[in-house]
Amino acid sequence: MTSLVVDLNRPDLMDDLVSSLRRNGCSVRRLGWRSCAVDHAEATDEAEARVEVAFYLRAWQARHRNVRALLRA
Repeated sequence: MTSLVVDLNRPDLMDDLVSSLRRNGCSVRRLGWRSCAVDHAEATDEAEARVEVAFYLRAWQARHRNVRALLRA
């Protein structure tokens, strides 16, 4: 399965995002100061991984004002 990439407009919150995704069962590795690669091993396929990671991102963004997280493959 291909890793999903998340780009963040607030690099100062990247550590918080990485921790949150890991708590939700994702494997995360930083790609740079404003992006990370996300793998969701519990998902049955890439489509399910995308839906679940998108859900985690929306929940995380709801706790952080003025943050944009772009999910890409």
